[in-house]
Parts: sequence; structure tokens; C-alpha cells
Amino acid sequence: MAERKFIGLSQYRIAPNFELAGRHFHLIMDCGDEISLNFVDGETVQIAEKGGQYLFETYECLKGDELTYLVHIAPESGKGFINKTYILDTAQDLVTMVLMEEAFDPEHPRLIRTTPFFGAIKVPGKPLPEKRHHLTKRMVGKHIVWHYNDGMSLQHIYYSPTVVRASPGPGKTQDDMLQDRFGLALQSDDPETRAWAEAGIREFKERNEWYPFYEEECFHVWISEKMNVFCFVEENMTLRSPGFSSGGGGILLLQDIERCVDVGLSFCAGEYYLCSAFGEENDVPDPLDTAESPFDWSDLKAMPSIHWEIPED
Repeated sequence: MAERKFIGLSQYRIAPNFELAGRHFHLIMDCGDEISLNFVDGETVQIAEKGGQYLFETYECLKGDELTYLVHIAPESGKGFINKTYILDTAQDLVTMVLMEEAFDPEHPRLIRTTPFFGAIKVPGKPLPEKRHHLTKRMVGKHIVWHYNDGMSLQHIYYSPTVVRASPGPGKTQDDMLQDRFGLALQSDDPETRAWAEAGIREFKERNEWYPFYEEECFHVWISEKMNVFCFVEENMTLRSPGFSSGGGGILLLQDIERCVDVGLSFCAGEYYLCSAFGEENDVPDPLDTAESPFDWSDLKAMPSIHWEIPED
């Protein structure tokens, strides 16, 4: 089978951004941490917590809008099990950091605990901002079909502030979605390519037996009037799967809800990569809008924020 140059959703990812090179950010987090981010160049950052030594780390950056950056760092000390994503909002001098802790639960090592932390950027000569990014309900009830590449589109149904559902989108069936993803590969002259597509279709159809439809925990963060952070984790899928062998992935997106485009991080069991997409908002009703949940939500723990109070916008 030919080498797959791009991973998953990253095929049409926008170009990496290098504008932070030479800039320094002093972050004051509400949890009490103080963090220094000194961007040495377009790929290397020095990081130090208050009282600690600077460490050199590699980073990747995508730009959400003119003044908002998504920065992904996998600290070497985390040995692949810790990832941090910073949303640097230079328009308001605010920051949201999302901590991802892989294998936090020994019983379900595929799960990744994903926790947002809020804070501000200290600017010399200016008082620290009083406002913060915060959890939000504003996306509830919306449908957006996100297009990641020519074979991958998916409708996010923002069912509640802490629940996201997904469907193929208006007028499409699961078979349509599978044809989009695997149709060309099924016609390939390469036996390995055809086998890959056949396995993918078989996996999707078998999954329906133990995972009736896509419903997972999520959070939304208000960044600005037009910018939003959205994140979900596939905990229901993992807990339902035979031997806890599926799911565990998720996505973190910095969404421009005015232009309906996003940039973000896709993650699952040791694999982290940046992606981007464009979307279409629609008002077409979906059967999942009113479907009764088949899942037990009483003991989910991969996303602590689903248990937090969500303020009014």
C-alpha cells in the first residue's frame, strides 16, 4: 500500500504559523501557576514555571484569526503521555490552556483526560485583565457540517453544553459517508488499499452493534464574540467497546464561528496532529436531535469540566 503522507484529518491542514518567533508571554493562570513561554523561533519554545528552570521544547502553531493562536506542545518530560495546547488571545491578553493526560485511568488506558485552565497574559505597564475565557452554552442547538478533506465530512450536533452528537449530515446516510471515505480505495488496483477500505467499512458496521450512535462528552469555551474552543473525548465509545479497545480519541478545535472555519488538534492513543476544516451551518432537523441517549453518563471521568458550573454568557 502506498505510504499515506497525511494523517487522518490533516490532509488539507492550513500551513503552520511562525509569527510567534521572538515573542515572550508571561501567563498568570487562575489555578495559581505562572508560566513563561519564550518562543525562540518558529519551532522551539523555552518554557519555565515560576521558580523553575527554562526547558527547550518543540511546538506547532496554527492561527485561528488575526490575533488568536493555537499552540501545541508535547513536553519531553511527559514521555508522550502529556500534551498541552495554549490558546493565546493577544487581542484581550487572555489564555486558555488545555491539558491532556493520556492513560490516566489504568483500567482504560486509551482514555485521555482533557481539562481546560483559564488565565491572563501579563503585559508590562498594563493591569492584569479582570475578564477570562469561560465555558459557554452559546453553541447549543447548532448543527455544523465540518469538511476536513474530500473524503471526510461530519456533522456536529451541539446537543447540550456538555454533549456532542455526530451524524453524516443532512440528506446523507451512513452508507453515503462510508462511500465518501472508502469508495475510491475500494476501486483501487492495489490489493492492500482495497483491503484497508474493506476493513474500515467492516469496522464501522460492527461498531453499530455496541455503539448505536455517536454521543460523547464535550466542552465549549467562549474566547471572543466570534471565536470558540470546542473539545470532545470518546469515552462512551471506549467504555462500550469489546475489551475497551476502541475510541479514546477526540479533537480540540479553535473555531471561528463567524467565518465557519477552524484549526485544531486531533488526538488518540499516542497520536497527536494538527488539522483544519471549513464548515456549513444548517437548520435541517436530524433524527439525533431528539433521540434518547443509550449511554450511562453517571461515572464519566475523562473530561472533568462536564461537572463544572457553566456561567451565563
